[in-house]
Amino acid sequence: MRRSYRLARRSFLAAVGGAVGLRILLRNLEAGAQGTPPPPRFLMTHWPVGTIKYHFLPTGSGSTYTTSRILQPFEEAGLREDMIVLYGLNCRGIDQGCGGGHESGTPMVTTGTSVPGTRSNGGEADDGVAGGPSFDQIFLKHVPALKTDGLGYANAICDARVDSQETSTQCLSYGYTKNNIAAARVAGGCGSGRIDEAVPLLPELSPLQLYNQLFGSFMPGADDEELRRALAMRKSVLDYSLDEFAYLRTVAPHDQLAKIEQHETVVRKIEMQLAAQIENGSGAALCTPPAAPPNTVGESGSMFNYNNEETSQSDEGIHQQVGELHAGIIRAAFQCDLIRVATFQWSPGTNHVSFANMYPNANKILMHHPLSHRIGSAADTLERPPSGGEAADVIEFLVNVQTWYNARTAELINSFKDATDIHGGNLLDYTVIPYITEVAETTHRRDPLPAMIFGGRALGMQGGQFQNFESGGRSINDLWMTIAQAYLGTSDPLPAFEDEVFFKEGVSPIEGLWSPPA
Repeated sequence: MRRSYRLARRSFLAAVGGAVGLRILLRNLEAGAQGTPPPPRFLMTHWPVGTIKYHFLPTGSGSTYTTSRILQPFEEAGLREDMIVLYGLNCRGIDQGCGGGHESGTPMVTTGTSVPGTRSNGGEADDGVAGGPSFDQIFLKHVPALKTDGLGYANAICDARVDSQETSTQCLSYGYTKNNIAAARVAGGCGSGRIDEAVPLLPELSPLQLYNQLFGSFMPGADDEELRRALAMRKSVLDYSLDEFAYLRTVAPHDQLAKIEQHETVVRKIEMQLAAQIENGSGAALCTPPAAPPNTVGESGSMFNYNNEETSQSDEGIHQQVGELHAGIIRAAFQCDLIRVATFQWSPGTNHVSFANMYPNANKILMHHPLSHRIGSAADTLERPPSGGEAADVIEFLVNVQTWYNARTAELINSFKDATDIHGGNLLDYTVIPYITEVAETTHRRDPLPAMIFGGRALGMQGGQFQNFESGGRSINDLWMTIAQAYLGTSDPLPAFEDEVFFKEGVSPIEGLWSPPA
């Protein structure tokens, strides 16, 4: 019987050829038959433009804290015990390299290392470059259990419009390859020259493109248009592999047949969502990048007029649709074990996403990041609510927008919580999902940074807590080392990263947020 299965397996692999997805499925079925536990996963998520301290901070601490207005969507979604809330993180010791607040802040918090300068991109001179790889790639390199065949990871963004052609604000992921590029500014003296940047691993804006990258491996050779036609006809990529799936059922262990059916169900579910978008006419919008913002160069050299934040069309509907599709595709790819590492970004810190009915007492549609520039002093946002006037209205708008993002993110997290992977494990319990932002608040201060961690219960993460480090401060890299414990299974993960370039002085995991799983 063993020899028969070996021959059948060889025949199956020969038959599927380049269909990597089917090869991965067979591997997972065999692992399941041998009792292999579900693998760990990592999903870096991001919200833009920081927070408003007095509306973000819970009262109390530890497990008995009382949630805040901005965090209420997570509480209402039943995610308290799956969530760690942090405040008071910082980027001290990490140089912004003459870049802008959002523009250097984004690579600083995702790589934990200094920015060597800014790229010369034809726009403003503050587009910070990354000095090293981001932590999604660092974990992928150092944690064998996060590796898979094929693509390996995925990056998604739900709106990529920026102020001034920035790469930095619309990219969470950076690789190990270095490029020597022309610099608008070089760290130290801020003069021009050349610098080495860690290559940006740019995210995918189109859900259809992301879907094709991940699930096209079941239908090798199909181009985007063929895949679109198949979805519009309610055909699945699995329909191109029916013979192989039928044969797989004959060679797979009997107790694994249910997992083949589960695999098919997960893929078809996300395909049905995409097909529905195509049918109702919004498919083209989902698969086409939004129009670029105005590029009017004023005398000051600014590439965008911040006094013109009002627009005629709200982005909330399409923004939510794209987010749900990206999240669903990543979730399905995790469930099917096509990838175990991904990044998900709602919008850049320098975004132009517009929201309706979020500005008090005014029927206005306003853009998120441009309006944030109406707040000009830290006291307005960090320490106390303004007594009234425009500052109070702008802050109310910013709080409403972040609460909207949190409600949508809570839906994303719960979709993971409700999902089971092909190995039979709860997806959220085996996935660590940090939720970060690039600046502390709208005046571009670097600290005190807010952050959250969701999931990872089966990996030892201890949810249901709030910790505030505002008085003493903890490095953003303490966050990453806290998460590293879950993947390396040790309370002292730092030695495993001795060859990495991220800032390490005084860095250590945050106590009480992880313990070895039973």
